[in-house]
Amino acid sequence: MKKFNTDAITDIGVKKSVNQDALLLKQAHSTAVGDICFGCLCDGMGGLSAGEIASSALVHRMDEWFRVELPGLLSRPDFTESLSEDPSCENIYLRQVEKNWDYIVNEMNVRLQKYGMQKGIRIGTTIVAILVIENDYIIMNVGDSRAYRCSDEECDLLTHDHSYVQQQMDMGRMTQEEAKVSDKKSVLLQCVGASEEVVPSFYYGKCGDNNKYLLCSDGLWRRMEEKEIISMLQRKQALEAMTNLVKKRGETDNISGLVIAV
Repeated sequence: MKKFNTDAITDIGVKKSVNQDALLLKQAHSTAVGDICFGCLCDGMGGLSAGEIASSALVHRMDEWFRVELPGLLSRPDFTESLSEDPSCENIYLRQVEKNWDYIVNEMNVRLQKYGMQKGIRIGTTIVAILVIENDYIIMNVGDSRAYRCSDEECDLLTHDHSYVQQQMDMGRMTQEEAKVSDKKSVLLQCVGASEEVVPSFYYGKCGDNNKYLLCSDGLWRRMEEKEIISMLQRKQALEAMTNLVKKRGETDNISGLVIAV
């Protein structure tokens, strides 16, 4: 059985009275596809009311999907037949996972909007999620919570922020240095629960040897360089060390991260 080494942390930080981040980590084994690891992290919107309700509700729904819906997906006979007939369809499960996650995100967007209207508040959350099946992965993100893939030498950002400053950088109107100090660096183009329409981004890939996948909220990544992430992930209690570092650097947001080592 493949062994995934995992770790997670969530910290209220030095200023906030409520932790609006939520996360989960799960492992399982399927006779159809092998070993599975699932991680999900949500950052309730700090500028919106009851952000912790949005993040916890979405994490709960993703947990329900993992426990209730994923086993049925992995046991579908038509998928097994397709795999035996065409081995190139090795990602057929992950393609269905993409459809599931897209549905869930839009379902929860509607539910959270309705809840907000009933309470007279705006409510929203980011999400970044990863599912690893043996040596294949799928990642989804909405907002500015991120996923990185790290080895002993490299750290690659796998996701693309749905934020105003990222949009400006994509258009060549802002440099990375300007984005870091912009007063609009926390403005999101979309989040679950506070957007009219949500279009998640999806990413696929193969797991390399000794790769580590880091999912984190902006409270963790915003005050760290990628080269620092590489060195930190080689330590014991890496996430705790990262959290303490960004606190020392003045981070006031909630701080959350999870790591899956394959």
